[in-house]
Amino acid sequence: MTDKLAAEEQFTEAYHLPPGMPRHEALERAARAADAADHQQLAVSCRVALIRSCYDLGRYDLMLAPFAWCTAAEKRGAEDFGRWESHTFDWCHKWIANGLRRDPRFSLAQLNAVVEQFADRYRKHGFSQQPVHGVRATLALHVGDDEAYREHLTRFLALDRGPMSDCEACVVEDQASHLTRLGRHAEAVALAEPVLRQDSTCSTQPQGILTALLPAFVALGDHERASNAHLVSCRLVKDDPLSTYLNAHLEFCATSGHVARGVELLSGQLHRVRSSTSPAEAMDFAASAALLLSRVEDHVGFEVPQPDGVTTRTSTAPELRAELEASALSWAKRFDERNGTSAVSDRVRETLLRPDSAHVPLAVPVLTPAELVEEPEEADLGADPVELAVRANAAFDAGDFVTGSRLLRSLPADMDALLPDALAAQLMAKRLTANASRIPREQLLDGFADVVDQLDEVGEADLATRYRARLAVWRLPEDGLAASTAVARECLAEADRDGTAFTAVLVRLVLAELLDHAHDHQSAEALIAEAYSQAFDDAPELLARVRIDSAEHLARKQDLDLSLDAVTTVLADEVPESVRFDGLRIKLRLETVLGKGEAAMRTAEVLVARSAGYPGRWRAEAQRLRAITVEELGLEATHLGELREAVAACREFGGEAHTAQACYSLSGGYLKTGRLVEAAETLEEALRLVQSARAEAELGLQVRFRLGQTCAQLGENQAALRHLTTALEHIAEDEHWQRAVALDALANARRRLDQLVESSRTYAEAAECWELIDQAGEAAGSWVEAANVLPATESTEGLAALVRAENLLPDVEEDGARTHVTARIAAIRAFLHAHAGEFGLAIEQNALAEQAAIELEDVGWQAFLVARGGRFRLRSGDAAAAETAARRAAALLDDGTPSEVVAEVVSVLEDALTELDRPSGTDPLVRALTSRLEG
Repeated sequence: MTDKLAAEEQFTEAYHLPPGMPRHEALERAARAADAADHQQLAVSCRVALIRSCYDLGRYDLMLAPFAWCTAAEKRGAEDFGRWESHTFDWCHKWIANGLRRDPRFSLAQLNAVVEQFADRYRKHGFSQQPVHGVRATLALHVGDDEAYREHLTRFLALDRGPMSDCEACVVEDQASHLTRLGRHAEAVALAEPVLRQDSTCSTQPQGILTALLPAFVALGDHERASNAHLVSCRLVKDDPLSTYLNAHLEFCATSGHVARGVELLSGQLHRVRSSTSPAEAMDFAASAALLLSRVEDHVGFEVPQPDGVTTRTSTAPELRAELEASALSWAKRFDERNGTSAVSDRVRETLLRPDSAHVPLAVPVLTPAELVEEPEEADLGADPVELAVRANAAFDAGDFVTGSRLLRSLPADMDALLPDALAAQLMAKRLTANASRIPREQLLDGFADVVDQLDEVGEADLATRYRARLAVWRLPEDGLAASTAVARECLAEADRDGTAFTAVLVRLVLAELLDHAHDHQSAEALIAEAYSQAFDDAPELLARVRIDSAEHLARKQDLDLSLDAVTTVLADEVPESVRFDGLRIKLRLETVLGKGEAAMRTAEVLVARSAGYPGRWRAEAQRLRAITVEELGLEATHLGELREAVAACREFGGEAHTAQACYSLSGGYLKTGRLVEAAETLEEALRLVQSARAEAELGLQVRFRLGQTCAQLGENQAALRHLTTALEHIAEDEHWQRAVALDALANARRRLDQLVESSRTYAEAAECWELIDQAGEAAGSWVEAANVLPATESTEGLAALVRAENLLPDVEEDGARTHVTARIAAIRAFLHAHAGEFGLAIEQNALAEQAAIELEDVGWQAFLVARGGRFRLRSGDAAAAETAARRAAALLDDGTPSEVVAEVVSVLEDALTELDRPSGTDPLVRALTSRLEG
């Protein structure tokens, strides 16, 4: 091999490495090899590739050497620059002009010289001066020349794009950033909106434009679009270690009420404390991060990576803030010394001192300070602690949890040791009850067990019996029904023998509940009757409680209408607040189950309204119950506001498991309104909470599965695969319906990742699960997908799957579904026969698929099948029949036909005409369809 060929091979290997310093160093070695071999054209290619590599790395300091080399080489002989090299060298003049500005080691004279070279080159080549004025405007802003800034910005906005301009979306991003900086917010939004409505192939869009518009949306009070801009952008860039867009999002989190989210984002970017792509980027990041840290509590710590890339050091928020502020101001000073102005320092200080904006609600909402309503304080909360404890305890026992909780909050838990032992134990029980949703279950159960033990120790046997009975119900999942019922029976015997009527009534209600769980409704009813009689005679304060428990007993024995009537009757009377809360809870559940949607929503509103002024567990519970009702009634799309309120209330006052449930309900609303990113964000929060709280496995499964499907819709296929795989692992083997649904979704995720054989096998597993539960239509559909996803080289397996689908057709009850499956079987068989060169069979099967498409009245699919039939005829040598088929397909096209189908019709027609030695360019139909595609 000659030296030149060896150098070319070395360049090819280096060029195809992934971006990074190893690739850059390999390109440098290739450049030296090209020089040594005196291979001038290859040497040019190497230097141009090195310039691009510097851009990818953000290392403009490294760009100067290959840029200068190319400038000199072009003067020596422009013929050594091929088309790609010339275009890239023209383009990179923009990069270096912008890049040198971002490093104070380069003088202002050097920077101005590069900009003039850039402008002169574009003038000589006849390129639009739009990118030149964009660079000049940014430079003028950088040095603080307001007059030049406005002049060049005006021209940047006015001139049309040219061949050396950035893509349309990136130009608009740059222009919108300038307009927003000048406070021309509405103008920035109006400029960008048309581009945001278009699809972009640029890797930095739409996150670039959305980040540029974020301050404009906030300033205009368009909080919904501000939220969307932040969420969409962050989702696209949060895992990019080099993205500069995150700086703006750190600032947004700092000023819009989302400091915790900002801390999460910052924690994933702490490598930038020590390593940035340029001094300007180091400065901008430091200023944005310092602004965020000014809102972070002092005790929060950060693990900051060290220069060795292995070790970390721990810094508190104030320490890291001071370090980053100093860094930002130091870099700003160096830029200003270079520029001879104070413009950069002024902007950095403006960032560091930026005030808060209005609160911008995100996908997972929180209560704002204005929503944290506190009840009015009672006049005598400064009374003796023992007196307050007695009053708090009595309020709870009387069912007034609002007053009881208010008094309880005035008594710090560390004061319980100063109270009489029995009173302290009761107060501990009340604290556990009031905060039950926020306490880990194991800790909650242990706490109540301690209460029982303490009451026994101080001789309060009656109170111990009361709490021991209630604990038996709470320990039902751990101990089982038989053991819990046995404990309750023992408690009833103790209460009847030595206890008060108050305790005897409550224990009877507990035992009745357990017997209902055992379906011994007759015995439960007898106990409730005894409780009512005993309350009537000796504990009248419990009559309302017995009546509401009696109504719930009717619900447990499935007498739903009678239960609803009973609850409604109780609620019509004056009853304690705790009874009213339980009554509304039961009524809401009954109306939901009975399909009384409007009545259920009215009851939910009453429940939420009664708890709105109480900042505690019951406020969160009321909101959670309303969210569940909205979800079960399928009303998520029209009640997003209520679902958001539920999440915010549960986050503030409820536990992690309840918040996770509320997030899951809210995600359904986002999905039903097409807000996929917000759905994914909400589900990810739900998943975090489920894992933290060790919540019920069923909720975790539901969250994982919905998150996997949402990620698939967003094109986040690796995440979808991960979540769906985990979800499937948690579904029992005999849960065939759940497994079938999960397997279908998992197969689709594998298809999107081009894991075609694995996808086919997963579809086949889904089909077998559907067959086990006699779902012939679903099973046939999964078998068809198992065949469809396979590459043509796996035709044997594909045809076998189609046979399995075909065998199920007699059991598919719905005519349309049966016809659809029939059509797909025929269409796939046609493709497989054509791939095998069996064009007669392919045409025959394609005709069967077309006939089914006609029955389904699917004109678009029919047009595709007719065109494909033409392609099969063309490949079989019958060009005349292919032309006829293509023209017939064209007659089926309408305004809604996808462009891909139109393109296939044109392609078949052009190829047929070529085979027939007839010109296609002058054919009226070809020209009409081509114009349609170009339009």
